[in-house]
Amino acid sequence: MRTKTNFASVALVALASLGVLKATPLEAQLANASATALGLSGNNTATVREFGAISVNPAGLGMPGSGFSLAILPLQLRSGLDPITLSDINDFAGQVIPSATKEDWLQRVVTAGGQSGTFGLDVSEIALTMGNIGLQLSTVVGSDINLPAGMVEAALFGNAGRTGSAADLSLAGAAVTGFAISTAGLSFGIPMTSATGSMAFGATVKYSVGHGMAVGRSATGSVQSSPIRVDVDFPLVITSEDEDPINTGSGIGLDLGFMLQQDRLSIGASVQNVVNTFAWDAAKLGYRPISAEFSQGTSSSQSSEEAYSGAPANLKALVEAQTFKPSIQLGAAIDVSSDFTVSADVHKRFSDEGIALTPNFHMGAGAEFRGLKVIHLRGGAAIITDGIQYSGGASLILGPLNFSAAAALQTGDLGENFLGQFTLSFGGR
Repeated sequence: MRTKTNFASVALVALASLGVLKATPLEAQLANASATALGLSGNNTATVREFGAISVNPAGLGMPGSGFSLAILPLQLRSGLDPITLSDINDFAGQVIPSATKEDWLQRVVTAGGQSGTFGLDVSEIALTMGNIGLQLSTVVGSDINLPAGMVEAALFGNAGRTGSAADLSLAGAAVTGFAISTAGLSFGIPMTSATGSMAFGATVKYSVGHGMAVGRSATGSVQSSPIRVDVDFPLVITSEDEDPINTGSGIGLDLGFMLQQDRLSIGASVQNVVNTFAWDAAKLGYRPISAEFSQGTSSSQSSEEAYSGAPANLKALVEAQTFKPSIQLGAAIDVSSDFTVSADVHKRFSDEGIALTPNFHMGAGAEFRGLKVIHLRGGAAIITDGIQYSGGASLILGPLNFSAAAALQTGDLGENFLGQFTLSFGGR
């Protein structure tokens, strides 16, 4: 029996097990180091500058207002639940949940087809710009889990069942996905002459390395009341415990951007992942046919790692689909005054497949007020796929030093999701 443990694999499974936390997709393959973007609900394609431009629109590096900037370990956390939300659970913190409430929750889960959730964390180890050149290194960790109604019923009502008697429950339909990926990006903006304003093109070249991944799906599984019997079947593909988690997949990518400013009007466009070759290395993956069976007087289980070649075809297809797909962002902004800017964006991802780091669709607006000089205030909203996002943020400006924070709430069919970010920076926000 193997006793060796792969830390990245264990961490991914642990994160996936926290799937009661649901997160929204990230804004780009590179983590967004700027809290300004979150405060504006991502509506800054036409106005982004300095280190924020590296992941959003590299053309911003070639526009007036960009120069030296440095973000110190900016961090963003995303969490939530659906359809049982964080607010639902907090309402009964430290209390016994009434049976009527548990019944209502279960019916919502049945209607939604299960309880889903994800956890997301991204951090930029460095985000630096000098002149028209930018460098960023970031790490993104994400996990999501879907629990079938049978599992939720068992968790809410225990083995006594909803009526006081044990019931037959289906455990089929459980799913988990997790990944950890680091990306290095080198950006440059190219200023262009314009008779009436400023114009620039830009590009970000990216190299990504995967540290670990996990994909699991359950097609069968049940709890039987008479006679008492439980069987679990959860095949899982995960980074092999024999492999170094530093590099279990890799690839290069390219983002392109454009920006134009004339008087008070600015427009911008960027295409993320025009080219992206990232893929997981099948030679560094393992297969675990996790199964267990319990009945009166007997039990059996299987969880030992086997060769990836023995994994079911549906799991192999999911692994192969874990790549980055192209997306486009279009934005416009107007300076209502020297201290007040209003912006609007439309984003569209070209595929529902792959690693979903952006909502499939986004249309929103944001505003920034700079009239208080040492404090900049921001707010925004957006209609996104299956939901709505509201956000706000502020920066405290002490000479070249900036303390920026932002938070966002998503509601709608996505459930209730919370995002928070803090950025300490020099020369940019």
